[in-house]
Amino acid sequence: MDLFGVTITLPTKTIFAGEVSSLIVPAERGYLGVLAHHAPILAHLKPGTITLHDSSGKVLNFTLKSAGFLEVSGNKATLILDSLELPS
Repeated sequence: MDLFGVTITLPTKTIFAGEVSSLIVPAERGYLGVLAHHAPILAHLKPGTITLHDSSGKVLNFTLKSAGFLEVSGNKATLILDSLELPS
């Protein structure tokens, strides 16, 4: 299983930084899936669920409460968000 880096950042702190096998985000035109070695992309995000499958196979779900941005480049995904509800 190929992994790639993901960083989730809020204005005041980094919420997640690690390796994952997949990422699903609520993009403006529907949910977008990202796997390792994804082509470069920049996407506007809308409120919804962000799902990560981490390197151990654990699934993490975050609730995006407002808009944000996703950048994928160089086998790394960066999410820049205004507000996020952490998994319980």
